[in-house]
Amino acid sequence: MASQAPARRRTQEERRAATRATLLEATIHCLGREGYAGTSISAITQEAGVSRGALLHHFPTKNELIAHTIVYFYRQRLERFKQHLLGADTATLSLEDRLRVLKKDFATWYHTALEIEVAMRTNEEIAAIEQSLAARDHEEMSQEYEQLFPEFVATPFARELVGIACYLMRGLAANENDDKVDRQFEVCASMIRSYLDQVTDPANK
Repeated sequence: MASQAPARRRTQEERRAATRATLLEATIHCLGREGYAGTSISAITQEAGVSRGALLHHFPTKNELIAHTIVYFYRQRLERFKQHLLGADTATLSLEDRLRVLKKDFATWYHTALEIEVAMRTNEEIAAIEQSLAARDHEEMSQEYEQLFPEFVATPFARELVGIACYLMRGLAANENDDKVDRQFEVCASMIRSYLDQVTDPANK
């Protein structure tokens, strides 16, 4: 019986990236569970299963860790959207299907996103670090968001429409348990559909 080849050892950079990702994921979980005010370094290290020294090696301050976590959180959200909306079956998805993907994700992560907004609003240093980090990827991420909705491409305001769709679905997610939310979703989708029909119909040009 042939012996198996030994597993390749991860490089130092791979180990570093893995530890950073573990810390960022742990911080996301703590924010959602404990809230921003209750998310401490000790809570994060316990969640991540790493030492305080390891955390501070990668992120010298709590504010830097929170800011990097916010950027990571929004990048992961975009990756989830891309996974669901840009797959092999993307041509079969309706506008309503795409909006439901946004609405479900916003609802699932609503409390974590709310705590992120609290951190950004109440801590100027976190907000400044996050804005500096996010600025590097802003244009690339904006272009990627536009691709999520091919229905918007033919309009003069594709980027703005993506933003409006996200704002509307985030607002509905805040009332996910309201028995009127399904009807409100239908109205939002109908409003967007009506606008698309208006701006893409040659008779209106």
